[in-house]
Amino acid sequence: MGKILSIANQKGGVGKTTATFNLGSALTALDFKVLLIDNDPQCNLTSYCTSILDFYTTIDDLYVTRRKSLDVSELVKLGEKLFLLPAEEGLVGAEHYLATRPDKEYVLKNALKSLVSEFDFIIIDNPPALNMLTVNGLISSEGVIVPVQLEYFSLEGIVFLQRTISSLQEKNPGLKLLGIIPNMFNDRRKLNWEVLEALKKEFKGLIFETKIHDSVKVAESSGHGESILKYAPTSRSSQEFMELAREVVSYVEANL
Repeated sequence: MGKILSIANQKGGVGKTTATFNLGSALTALDFKVLLIDNDPQCNLTSYCTSILDFYTTIDDLYVTRRKSLDVSELVKLGEKLFLLPAEEGLVGAEHYLATRPDKEYVLKNALKSLVSEFDFIIIDNPPALNMLTVNGLISSEGVIVPVQLEYFSLEGIVFLQRTISSLQEKNPGLKLLGIIPNMFNDRRKLNWEVLEALKKEFKGLIFETKIHDSVKVAESSGHGESILKYAPTSRSSQEFMELAREVVSYVEANL
């Protein structure tokens, strides 16, 4: 059975979507089969991954049309081992429909039952808000990965997310905070080092050793709709995401 991971942080602009796509791509480079899920009404992951505008099946269908399951053949195939469940702009209205459903918190979890055995990893890109879409993502997941920019407000955000995870464990007992990614790191900024040390003290054993440095190449790769591994395979950022993927595999094997 595959492992389902959520990328989450209620703060926007921390690089969740970039981390989702590049981590997923790095895991496929390690020979894992990966499904990426765009669970964000902004649809950034979908725009990042593909130029297709008209999809046969989207995550909107699960929330709005009450579909119960999905088949691999309905997914967007991005590579030999990389697949996408895309989102469309209609997802912004999904919460209205979810409010009328008795299973409103379990829609995504139930739909993924038909797919989890087909993949080694399923990675969900959640919106920068603790709304019903994020709740669906977290209840579907076994582990939560939190990308953070190293600013002092990051600490408060993670504590708040940790409380949310704890509050959902009654409905998903296996849910846990798997790890925190130091993202957009700048070696020359003293503040980055200070916040990193504060995070390590507060969240012992939960900070990934791999730091993803701030990089023009990563920004360029997203503009070209390519993973950093494809756009700049010899770059430091590409190597960092490969290192991060190996760490994630180790964390999953040890904790999930």
